[in-house]
Order: sequence, then structure tokens, then C-alpha cells
Amino acid sequence: MSPLRTLSRTLLAGAVAALAACADSTGAKPGPVAHLDVLGGNTQSGAVNTQLAQPLVVKATDANGHVLKGQVVNFVVTAGGGHVFAGTAITDQSGTAQELWTLGPIAGSAQTVEARAVDTATGQPLVFATFTATATAGAPAQAEALGLDSTVVGVVSSLVEDSFAVFVRDAVGNPAPGAQVAWAVTAGGGSITSPTTTDAAGVARTQWTLGATAAPQTATATVAGKTITFTAYAADQIVIDAGNGQTGGTGSPVTVRVGVRSSVVGPIPGLPIHWTVASGGGSVAPAVSKTVSDPNGRVLATTTAQWTLGAAGPQTLTASAGSLSATFTATAIGVRQRALLAQVPGQVLDATADRVLWMDAATRVIRVRTLSTGADATVKTDTVKSTSFVWTVDGHLYTGGALLWNPFGELTDWHGGAAAYLGKTISSQAPSVDGDWASYFLQGTGLQRRDLAAGTSITPAPNGGALSDVGPDGTMVWLEASGLVTYRNGATTSVPTTQDGFWGNPSRLLTDGVNAGYTTGSFPSMAAAYLSHAGGDVFLDGTNLNHGGKLYFLLSGGWAAYGTERGLSRRAPDGTKGPLTGGGAVLQALSPAGTVVYSLTGQHYGVAANGVTTSLGAAAAGETVVWRGDRFLLLSGSSVYDLGQ
Repeated sequence: MSPLRTLSRTLLAGAVAALAACADSTGAKPGPVAHLDVLGGNTQSGAVNTQLAQPLVVKATDANGHVLKGQVVNFVVTAGGGHVFAGTAITDQSGTAQELWTLGPIAGSAQTVEARAVDTATGQPLVFATFTATATAGAPAQAEALGLDSTVVGVVSSLVEDSFAVFVRDAVGNPAPGAQVAWAVTAGGGSITSPTTTDAAGVARTQWTLGATAAPQTATATVAGKTITFTAYAADQIVIDAGNGQTGGTGSPVTVRVGVRSSVVGPIPGLPIHWTVASGGGSVAPAVSKTVSDPNGRVLATTTAQWTLGAAGPQTLTASAGSLSATFTATAIGVRQRALLAQVPGQVLDATADRVLWMDAATRVIRVRTLSTGADATVKTDTVKSTSFVWTVDGHLYTGGALLWNPFGELTDWHGGAAAYLGKTISSQAPSVDGDWASYFLQGTGLQRRDLAAGTSITPAPNGGALSDVGPDGTMVWLEASGLVTYRNGATTSVPTTQDGFWGNPSRLLTDGVNAGYTTGSFPSMAAAYLSHAGGDVFLDGTNLNHGGKLYFLLSGGWAAYGTERGLSRRAPDGTKGPLTGGGAVLQALSPAGTVVYSLTGQHYGVAANGVTTSLGAAAAGETVVWRGDRFLLLSGSSVYDLGQ
């Protein structure tokens, strides 16, 4: 065979072999890359900034599933900030390509790599496969007090309530969960839970029960070769700072305040105080509040709460922190709705349950209105001004009529539809009136007791003093020499008054038909209240009027109500005494059953004989509460309100 023929056969065999190499087992030639399938390395997890244990593996095939050898595959990091080893790989005989992936620095963030190839027919870039991975925190490498706050507050011998903890991170700052923290008490005694493990946020907490000392206490947390020291400041005192012993209507809010301190280091701000209603119902807000440093620089850290009182009666509220507690008391009073009894086009002078004595401010005509019919009867026209040139007149309703008097002591009795002038009192003294009785000292006549309903008068003491009083049964008292004379059923008795240069001489007399009493005054302005007693007068209370003092004294049905600007009290018929309210109250009225009405801070209150207090509504300047027949009435400008019994 010639050499040329031999060469031709060799070339042909090579071409056939080459053609066979580009075909599959069926002899078909592979097409362009159509698929990159993930064979391994997907959804791995590993520590941040570390290479994953398994390579990323893809397989390249054409549209008919034929494997592609020699296909260029690019691996590109698309999220997480990591990197790949080479970035480009070429498929082998089996059509597979591999790459190594190192994760980024942020734990928990999205980590993705895309495997990409180029369409050989069009040159367009294609994305065929995506790998994902989970980056976890690295080994614990850093630790600090959570919030950089290593100060703790609590109560001696009690569990620290407010949260304190350590924050553990890896070398690049990711929270490191699962790290074990060792805790230890280093000063002050007490105990601490150890060890504890960090949570998913890299935070480890513990429970620290402080020791009994009020001096600073310390504990440590050790992790990742780091030691953090915590200092605890423990309160050993809690005090009621404001708001104890208040009185308010049911459902009304009152403000309370407590303070805490350490006997060693002083105020303890930031301490949680728990507020709990202990009795009486009601509510408190907030349930927990934290103390703050006193703005006035006192050695006390304080916090407040709003206590809404519950049902009528005693109430208690507890403020507590650890082993410390303080209890507030309050009295909730029921609210009685006042009823409008009458309203007239003028000034109310007096009222009963069925009539109103009033004066027209424009015409000065004084009238009596019958409430059942609304009819007005004219009494008289007031024509006298006071020494300050102000129109003024007073009056009292009784059965079948009305008694009137002006600032000059001129008395007019309107009885049976007709007005009669009775005369003028000595020293312009106003008469004493109660029910259907009156007493007064008429110039030129002497001391009078008038039965208003009958329209008759007697002169039991022509030479008696100008001071007198009369009770609802006609019992009358006056001063004679140094004794208090009582006139009852035609007979008189005399009891010496207390002679006291400090409190002075009697200036006002009182009787309710059961007891008698008097108030005194001395120079410059001392004043006192006495209950007359044959065995020696009973001193009730006293004050200095020059220093803003006030003196109150009423008698009714054997009861006595009395007091000063410091507070009001009540004396029962058996002699038992008891306080009614604190300072600032104004005594208004007293019933024969012992119920006292007083006003305080813009409210009227009634206190029954059994101690139950009821709110009677708002109080305004110039108002008067009176006991008439069987109820309390409020005289307020042109209106009359029924306050009940």
C-alpha cells in the first residue's frame, strides 16, 4: 500500500473519532447548556467568616438532558458578604463543576450564591442555580453588661426584680447564643443563680438575692475570658411620703407617694414599687412605678400612684418592694344626690321642707313661697341699710309665720298673714331662734322668750344679760352674774361658768333643750368652747383667732359638734368624744340624731352618728346648711336643695 493511501486512512479515522467524541451514545451531538442542577452543598450552615464543609456542586446539561463537558460555570456571591474560592469552574466528563464558599460576617443574614453560565448561541448571561446557607455566630469573644449598665437596685434580703444581664458576642460582634456564663457574689452576701446560658439574642440573665446589708453589694459574670462586675444598691427603708389618711367620694382619685432609701448610701432611684389595693375595692394605676430622685434634694427617692377609691368605708393600699412595704389608709364616702327643692327670683333667707322665705333683690320685697302651690305671700318691704350702706336682712321661718330682723336689731313678726313690729334689741343683737321659739333682749323691756307659733312672749329675766339662746322645746339660757341660767318649764337653774383669764368670758350661749354651753373670748383673740356642767364645765376646744384661728360649736339633741381650724370633733350624749375630720373643715349643721354636716375643700360632707361619711356635693362661698324639721337644707343664693337626713 502506498504511503499516501495510508495517511488518508489515518486522517479519516481521526475525524470519525472526533465526531464520535462530540456525540452521545446514540450518536447525537450535545446542544448548548440549558440546565445547571444543584447536586450538593445547598442549605448548609456554618459560623460566620468560615468556609462551608461541603463544596457547591452543579451539573450542566443541554435541553435534552445530555451532560456537557468543558462548560464554563461562574459562581457569584449575591447576598451575605462572603466570597468563593475561584469564582469560575469548568465541568468535567460527568458535566459537574465545584466551588468552595466562605460565609459572610453577619449571623442570621441571608447568604446566597448563584451558579451562572453563558448561552453559547446568543451570548446572553443565564442564571441556572441558587445556593443558600445559614450563617451562625462564631465562638464567644466579647462580653459586656446589657445596655452597658452594671448598676443594680433592689431591697435587702430580696430578689433583684429589675432585669440585669450580660450580652455576649463573637469576634465580629454577632450575638453569641448558647454561651455559658458563670456568676458569683463577691461582696454583701446573698446568693446568685449560676451558671446560665445566653439566649438567641446572646443575652444571659440570672437571679440575684441580695444580702442583708444596706451597703453596696457586688457580683460578677465571667464568660469568654471576660469578667463583668455588677454593683447593687439595696434599700432598707420605705416610708409613706404623702397622701395617707385621705377622704374622698367613692370612685374619686387620690394621689399617694412613697419614698425609699438606704440607711448607708441614701436615696435608691429606679426601684420598682408594686401598688396593690388591699381592701375596700377600687383600683390603682400604675400597678408598678419606679422611684426617682427627689427634686428638692431630700435623702429619699419617691414615686406616686393614683388610687381610685372603692365602695364607701375604710380603704387600704399597699406599696411594696421586696421585703419592704407601706400601707396607706383612706376613707371612701358615698355620694348622696342633692335634690333641688326650690328656686326663686331673689335671695333665699330661710327655708323649710314646704316653704321658702326670700327677698326680691330689685324691689326689696320679702315674701314667703308655699312650695306645694308656688304661691307667694308678701311679708314686708325691707327699707333699712347696714352701716356700710348695704341692703341686708335676715329671717327665720316657723309654723305659720316668719321672724325678720335687720342689722340694727329691729324685729318684725309676720304671723297669720300680718306683720307686727316687736321692737329693737339691745346692742343690735340678732335674736336666737330654733323651731317655733325665739329669745332676744328688747330695749326697754328686757330678756324675752317668744312662742312664735302662738304669737306670745314672756319676760323671764327683765334684768338678764343681752346674751341668750333658746332650744327647740323652748328651753332658754342666759347669763346672770357669773352663772349660766337655764329656764325650763317655768323653773330656773344656774351653773357657774368657768372663770379663765386666758380664754376669757362667755361671748355666745347655746342650748338644745338637753345641754347648755358657751363660747368665750379674751384679749387679744383667744377663744374656747365649753359644755356647761354642774360638776364643772367641760372644755371642748380653743384657738387663737389672731393667728387665723376659727372656733365652731353647735348643740342638738344632746350631741355637741365643735372644733377649730385644726379639725372638728363630736361629743355623744353619753360623753364619748371622737374626731370627725382634719384641719380646714367648716362646721355647718348638726341634727338631733348626731349627724354633722361640714364643708372642706369645696365639698359638703355629712357624718352620721355611726361614723359613715357621705358626700353631699360641691360647696360654694356664701352657702348655708341648716337643719329644718327632719332634714338638712342647703341655702345657695336663689336656690334651696334638700340634702336629706
